Amino acid sequence: NEKKITCAAQCTWRPPQEDIYKINSDRSFDPTKRSGGWGFVIRNNNGEVLAAGAGNISYVSSVLHTEVIAAYKGVLQVAQLGMSQIVLEMDATMLVAALKSSSVDRSSIGALVFKIRDVMQSEFSSCTVSLCNRNCNKVADCLALHGAYVLESGSDMLMSQVPS
Repeated sequence: NEKKITCAAQCTWRPPQEDIYKINSDRSFDPTKRSGGWGFVIRNNNGEVLAAGAGNISYVSSVLHTEVIAAYKGVLQVAQLGMSQIVLEMDATMLVAALKSSSVDRSSIGALVFKIRDVMQSEFSSCTVSLCNRNCNKVADCLALHGAYVLESGSDMLMSQVPS
């Protein structure tokens, strides 16, 4: 009796529909230093990078804390750019669930979750929060690593394209 093993096809980043912009965000966290980095990339339906950002976080409490900061920075940037229809995509299951929920979040990241929800409701005509496979989030992950290990403590940078 031979078992058949199947593997899911490796996920690749998928562009949003026309007139919708996709923000991918991710984080980097060093528990020994209680520091980390955040990164986001905003792309259109052709996959073209419209904006990207990375930053260093000096004092952070957890992986989830860095993840919510990354999402917040991306959402703020896309709102400042005047984009009204967005998809916020990340590989953080707990944060996706928190952002999709309408209940009061009393966790340590609750205030930032509330801020993101507020920006999503007030700034966008349509906003979808979605979970992606980690392999689909490599650009944001690299930006977060850049923020954590290249940028000075507490600093950030915005770019109109992603460094190679």
